[in-house]
Order: sequence, then structure tokens, then C-alpha cells
Amino acid sequence: MWTPMVSRELFSENDLFSRGAIAGDFVFVAQDGRVSSGEPAESSIEGQVRRTLDNLARDLKVAGLDFENIASLMVYLPGYEGAGAAAQALADAFAKSGPNCPAITLVGIAGLEAGCRVRMDAIATSSRDRRSFRHKDLPLAQGSLCHGVRVSDFIFLAGVDATDGQGNAAEPLKIQFQTTKVLDRIARILELEGLSLGDLCRTFMFMPGTKYRPGYGEARKDVYKGVFAEDAFPPNSGIYIPDLGPNVLLRSVAVAYGGAKKIIASAKVRKAPGSFSQSVRIGNWLLIAGQDAVGFNREVEAEDDFEGQIEATLRHLKDIVEEAGGTLDDVVKTTVYLTAGQDRLRFAIAYRRFFDRYLRAPKTPAGLTMEVEELAPRCLVEIDAVAYLAR
Repeated sequence: MWTPMVSRELFSENDLFSRGAIAGDFVFVAQDGRVSSGEPAESSIEGQVRRTLDNLARDLKVAGLDFENIASLMVYLPGYEGAGAAAQALADAFAKSGPNCPAITLVGIAGLEAGCRVRMDAIATSSRDRRSFRHKDLPLAQGSLCHGVRVSDFIFLAGVDATDGQGNAAEPLKIQFQTTKVLDRIARILELEGLSLGDLCRTFMFMPGTKYRPGYGEARKDVYKGVFAEDAFPPNSGIYIPDLGPNVLLRSVAVAYGGAKKIIASAKVRKAPGSFSQSVRIGNWLLIAGQDAVGFNREVEAEDDFEGQIEATLRHLKDIVEEAGGTLDDVVKTTVYLTAGQDRLRFAIAYRRFFDRYLRAPKTPAGLTMEVEELAPRCLVEIDAVAYLAR
């Protein structure tokens, strides 16, 4: 079971998600810079970063935690505008944390609502077995303060790209080269922490456009050959966004686990061998790959039907959780990617209707939405999830 966090001081995204979720040793919280009026309190990127962090701090306090407990922090910036200023504001904010900074990743997305210039997605932990790490011989991506955070047997990596630590992308500027370099860096970081590429249990790949998808897929397959069986690639979310900085064609976020893992796949959901697994179970945790409306034979269900695709996507999530022995009530957090221009109100109605239909308890998961440039061909929405299956 998991516990929704309750706080009535701050605006919640369309009242669509729980304020946060507490499950096991982890807390999931997403925030932006809005106040109770529903509008951002600041207009500058620095001001919105500070306000968002203040909002996160209030939510973490409800769970008895603070900034030093954050393991992973995803920072979404529309158009990647103000990335340098956001990175500096984050560095200033976490300076007091010293060696306990989180694994930070900056991502440029297509848009947020209500004038928001930043949205943050945090995973925090109550575990005392938490350690940030940085390896001097390896560069950091823009905005990252460390290479990762170890929480017990989990490792949460900050975003990894092919830059030199000063924002300069390595030559040649080809997706195959950058993909190989990124995965080699991930392997090296894990090696320095006593793990290997084969310990990956979840990945997120952000690229500036679907035109890079074929080259990325080929290079990733080559690196994974001999590491993973084709039907056991880590669950993945491949998200296409406007910008990651000059000449950066890929930024990857990864989670690894130094223990037993089990691939969970539902016969009701299409499989993608050589690309990603539907989900992986680690103890009570179920990490679910990004799901969309693509069905068997790669046919898109409900093509051009936004509500129909939301229904199909959530049904796939539900089927995977049920295959693992859980129910929709066990989903603690979702991340929703909408192609730019989709009607958020229509999404909210369809999303809430689905959960209301199947939930036994009156609580929706924690989570967040954002607009992205593209998803899989003809898909309008993608949703990934984390479930906690303890009873």
C-alpha cells in the first residue's frame, strides 16, 4: 500500500494528481512555481526555480523530509529557455546540501500551462543509506551537480550526454556516435560504483526529434548486444523534445539496481523485443516503460482520437500492473507526455474518468504532465508509471 500526501496550501495540477505519494522508502513529488491562485508567483526563470523549490520543500516537509533526501530531480524547461540561469539557481539552492545534492537532469520540453517556465519531478527517500557521488574524470551534463545518488541497492543517475562538461558536444555530431558515447559513460559510472550496464532497470532517452530514432535504436542495440537478451532490454521511455542545448542529440536518465530483477510482460500488451521491456519488478517495485496507444502489429489504436488513445494507453498500464499481481490502486506515480497542442482539459477528464472507473480507493497517483514535440508515430499521448505492490 502507499499513502497520498495531503497539503492544502498549494495549487495542484488541475487537481488531477495526488500532491505526492509515500511508498516504502521513497516519496514522489512534482511541483512548479504556482501559488494558490493557480498562477506562477514569479516571471523570471530564476524566480520560478526558487518558488518551485520552495513548493517542493513544503511537500517534502509533509513527509518529514528535506532537500538532502532528494535522490533524483528532473527539471523540465519549455524550449530549454533559461537553462543556464536555471542551472545556476539550482546550484545555489543545493550549495547548502554539500555532498548530498540530488541527481539533476535538465530537459527542454515543448510546453507547460499557465505561464510556467519550469516543472520539477522529484524522488526523495527516507533511507539513511543514501550517498551522492561524483567521479572527477567524467564530465557532467549541464545542470548536473553529481553523477548520481545511491539509495541502498538502487542507483539514480543524473542526465548523461556526450558533452565535455562545458556544453560542447563531442564530434562527430551523429546520433549513433552520441548514443554509443552516452551508454559507454553510463557503463563507466556504474562500473565505478560496483555495478555494470546489465544492472540497468529503467532508462529515459530524450532526443530533439524522431529523425534520430533509427540511428539511436541501432546504436543502442549494438551496445546492449551480449548484455541483455532482446526480450529483456530495460523498460524505456523515448521522448522527443525541442532542445537539449547546442548539438546535443541525446540525454539519457538511468536507474540501476544491484540485485534480483524480473521482467513482467502482459500478453494483452504488445511487446517490443530489441527495444524495451514492458516493465521490471524489483522487490515490491514495478517500473513500467512508457506506454502509448500502439497495439499489436504496431497498429495505433484510436488513431486521431485523443480520448480513445488516453483510454488505450491507461488500459495497457493497467494490464501490466495486473500481470504483476497488482491493481491500478498500486500505481503511485505517473508521468504524462502530451504532443504539443493537445487539450489538457480533455486529457484531465479522460484520465480521471479511467481512474475513477477502476480505483477502489478515492486517490489518484502522484504525477505531472508536460507537452513534448513528438512521440511514436501517430501517437498523441504517452504515460509511464511506477507501482508499489506491497500488501
